[in-house]
Amino acid sequence: MSHTKKEVVIAAAARTPIGKHGGYYNALSAEDLAVFAVEEVILRSGIDLSKIKIDQVVAGMIYVESHCQQIYLPRNVSTRVAAKFGDTDNLNVAPGKTTLRICGTGFQTLADAFDLLTGDDPHKMNCVISFATENMSQTNLIHQGRRKRDDVWNFEDAPLKDFLLEGFNHYRFNTMMPQTAEKYGAMFEITRKECEAFSCLSHERTKNAQMKQWNRFSEPNGNDYLRGSFVVDTIDEDGNSLCVWRDEGARYDISMEELSKLRPLVKPGGLVTPGTASQISDGAASAILMDRGFADEHHIPYPAKIRGYHFATVDPTIMGQGPVPAINELLNKLNLTMSDVDLFEINEAFAAQYLAVEKELCLAREITNVNGGAIAIGHNIAATGLRITTDLIYELKRRGQKIGIASACIGGGQGGAVCLELVE
Repeated sequence: MSHTKKEVVIAAAARTPIGKHGGYYNALSAEDLAVFAVEEVILRSGIDLSKIKIDQVVAGMIYVESHCQQIYLPRNVSTRVAAKFGDTDNLNVAPGKTTLRICGTGFQTLADAFDLLTGDDPHKMNCVISFATENMSQTNLIHQGRRKRDDVWNFEDAPLKDFLLEGFNHYRFNTMMPQTAEKYGAMFEITRKECEAFSCLSHERTKNAQMKQWNRFSEPNGNDYLRGSFVVDTIDEDGNSLCVWRDEGARYDISMEELSKLRPLVKPGGLVTPGTASQISDGAASAILMDRGFADEHHIPYPAKIRGYHFATVDPTIMGQGPVPAINELLNKLNLTMSDVDLFEINEAFAAQYLAVEKELCLAREITNVNGGAIAIGHNIAATGLRITTDLIYELKRRGQKIGIASACIGGGQGGAVCLELVE
């Protein structure tokens, strides 16, 4: 059966379990995490690197000044993975680039790969690996002094700034990310109790999925929950064996009473608390994208195709609204309606933000974030878009459903969305 050369399929997708701040991955760099994810996605795809040319590697990371030499991220990951597979002539020499769109960076790696595969160039690409990674535990204090005019190797005096917190503040609009959630939530009369109830639900759904995920490892006929995640088997900073199989941030004992006692982050009586915000976390995800005709020609199976993607803008002071225009405009572009979508994954940057999006889009909660979200799992910023896309693919497959949309708000007043369709 022939297919248009404009169709892009996902041959495989995988993500690490997500670690919490200072947890599983405290001593592992973002590059290390990316290597795990790319190795796994190559294994899942079954491709032979000696026969299938990798045309490009698209990396995503935000905090590139943290630890190691992350400015060389795509090349470092490519060469390390190539060595693992004994490949010296393919992935090892594939060109690579790093892309960035804040919380939409994971989506941007998919968008960049999609564009590379659907271009009009007769010599366009056929196979692109995308990955996104972040170790927020390793973000640094940054000295922001400029180089002296008369001495290139010395610097002017300047304060040290928290590299992580710098990203949470949007100076031009005099706002912080939690403030944007407060404002957006208030517009839709979201209450703190509703936020706390939603946080409990996120943890409960994550816990339930993890318990069923464990059955997958412990029972011969275990179910298919969280198939996007794989076991990371490595060593910790003390040389001890480390075997990570589940997302670390989930609380199995969280309660409304506990959440009600937490101090608001923005203002007295506010909606955003440490318990109703996404968690600072670490992890990576990867996907192999191919031209559909190329995949068919080489007999490479693929679970899903990308129908399309879209990025939109909103008022930066209510950046959490981003998924609303991103999803609506993407649906319009694809001639779809909300009722055509079987499953949604909407990043839970803040409970107030998610609940406002839910109201605007009239989202059915029973088909949205069904296995929990970033409030329980974590929001390793650059990797989140690719993480939720991976989870969406496998949950659609588990349910025998067809169309899914993954979306997130993006700092600075943007939203991103990707539409997937499972392939029979």
